[in-house]
Amino acid sequence: MIIWAIALIVISVLGMGGLALYYFYIKKKYSGNAILSSKDQLLLKNKTGIKEALDSLYQMIYLTFIKMPVLKYYTKKTRLKYEMTNDYDEYDVRRHTGRSMFIAVVSMFISLAILLNLVNDLYMSFIIIVGVIIITEKVIDISITSISNKILRQMPETFTSIRHSFHEHGMIDEALDTTIDELENKEIVPQLKRIRDAITSENPEMELERYYDTAPNRFLKLFAGISYLTYELGDRKVEDTSVYLKNLNNILNEIYLEVLKQDKLNYMFRSLTVISVVPLIAVKPLQVWAESNFPALSNFYNSSIGFIVQAMIIVSIFVSYIMLRIIKEDTDEIKFDRVSKIRWQDRLYNIRFFRIIIDAFKPQPHTKKYRKNTELIRDTNSYLTIEWLYVNKITYGIIAFILTILLILNMNSIDINAAYNRISDEFMSMGKLSEEDEKAAQEALRLDQEYIELFRNKDVSKEDIEKELQKNADEIGAQVDTSTVDRIFGKIDKINNSYLKFWHVLIALLVGIIGYNIPNLALIMKNSIRAMEKENEIMQFQSIILMLMHIDRVDVQTILEWLCRFSYAFREPIATCLNNYEAGAEVALEELKDAVPNKDFKRIVEQLQSSVMRITIKEAFDELETERNFFYERRKDANERLIQRKVSYGRILGFTPMVILIGGYLVAPLLIVSIMQMLNYFSRMSF
Repeated sequence: MIIWAIALIVISVLGMGGLALYYFYIKKKYSGNAILSSKDQLLLKNKTGIKEALDSLYQMIYLTFIKMPVLKYYTKKTRLKYEMTNDYDEYDVRRHTGRSMFIAVVSMFISLAILLNLVNDLYMSFIIIVGVIIITEKVIDISITSISNKILRQMPETFTSIRHSFHEHGMIDEALDTTIDELENKEIVPQLKRIRDAITSENPEMELERYYDTAPNRFLKLFAGISYLTYELGDRKVEDTSVYLKNLNNILNEIYLEVLKQDKLNYMFRSLTVISVVPLIAVKPLQVWAESNFPALSNFYNSSIGFIVQAMIIVSIFVSYIMLRIIKEDTDEIKFDRVSKIRWQDRLYNIRFFRIIIDAFKPQPHTKKYRKNTELIRDTNSYLTIEWLYVNKITYGIIAFILTILLILNMNSIDINAAYNRISDEFMSMGKLSEEDEKAAQEALRLDQEYIELFRNKDVSKEDIEKELQKNADEIGAQVDTSTVDRIFGKIDKINNSYLKFWHVLIALLVGIIGYNIPNLALIMKNSIRAMEKENEIMQFQSIILMLMHIDRVDVQTILEWLCRFSYAFREPIATCLNNYEAGAEVALEELKDAVPNKDFKRIVEQLQSSVMRITIKEAFDELETERNFFYERRKDANERLIQRKVSYGRILGFTPMVILIGGYLVAPLLIVSIMQMLNYFSRMSF
């Protein structure tokens, strides 16, 4: 494993050297050039000294990592953390992001170099590599989610301070300034500063749109939007109560519901992720324990079937881990879809050769299959296009085919190795072998290896083996045992037949077809998971409308803009409606109603249609005001049901790898070997 460590160190040094060369290349290229892009200006600030040199290095690392397929995702996630918690300018955001990513990558390589140097087993090396990558990813995720959770839990105190200040001054900007001074260094303060700067800027709508892109949660978006409308249009009283303060109370109720929901989900999922990953570490210790206590199982673990079961465990672990993260993820909170849209599909599709192949598989426009795939992409709110979907499908199919061929070749290699080295089942027992049995087994194995070498890759029959055995037996005056002939012939036949067969290729093609359909299955699964959030999102729409209906000069188009801004499941049809709104409000709303089959969403659209044609928004949604308590209780109940469904799915996924490990890797082999031993014992007794 020293080779592993040396290789990783060399890669690290070469990588850092490459980054340094890239930096000096950029520096030399633009030296003395007064006209630079904003990106290069940020990179090449004219500073001197060690600290400034490091700052330029971090800028260069940021600009390099942001272009790399895998590191790009985590670089942008890390950037979001600094955007959430600080009021840095662009230069400082990039500098801190580059520094954090530099530390993360270097720490990962150092950890791998040290840990891989301590093991000498390929499987354990694989576990270490996967473990270090998962830990690095979790550290980045936790650093972001922990800050987001802190901001969420600081909002009730923040709103209390804003309420008090608004009572005193009657002005939102003054209330925000006072609250910022009171909260001092808390994580939410940079958010309040951004909101204040946005609503008091010369172009508040554009600044607010920028803020919405990096807001830690939807509640701050709501607060920013409501504050802006009140700042621009003024506050009013309804039933002797300030509309602005009433809306703050509504947002606060939403926050309390969200905090309870997150706490319950975190409690329910607190150990499921660990349970799903534990089998990855437990496979080898379980195998060692089973082989030491039940030697007969060693033949199973060293066979191709044992390898397949081990592969199934590893695949189930990865699937479970990813699915648990998707299920637990709250689709109302921070989304990284915008930072994970890797456009390699577009670059590949633009190559003429690949475009011809992809177009041959892609369904033609206006066909049923084309419409079905397009609707699936739209319903899941995916960044994919129909062309990119088929790039993924073909790529997955080819990868699945190649991996299956490699798997079959590896299984053949395992079978050949097992035939050479495995002790025959007739010598194996469920307990430890005696000294005499061990000696006899090793002698039989030596004999098998001798004749395997003699007859390997030759057309041989049992009679040929028996004749050769008889020659040696005559020298010592012994008789040839039929079971010995059968055993040697079985091993030679196994080795001679361990090659890639036609039906192996057919199996690989079948697996390739399954891989080809994985992107569609992933979209269907994602859509089913998102369906759990649709009811919750509709109730969120009702809360938003309840906050907007009392504000003067709020029309249907404004409400649609707000719904689109805070929507996840229905964003695509609402955005389409907004694009068509100017051409005809009634037609656009009717198309929106037809595009979404959900009954409750249709009801909201019908009320918006009434607001366009006949009555005011307040009159159209008057039941929201009268039935506010009912909707609040209904929202609580919906959250409870959502949590229960997520937990049910989570438990199934979390325990699946453990069930496969215990059942498929220990209990089932133990039962099968026990039955075979018993049948072998009975056959001996019959003679």
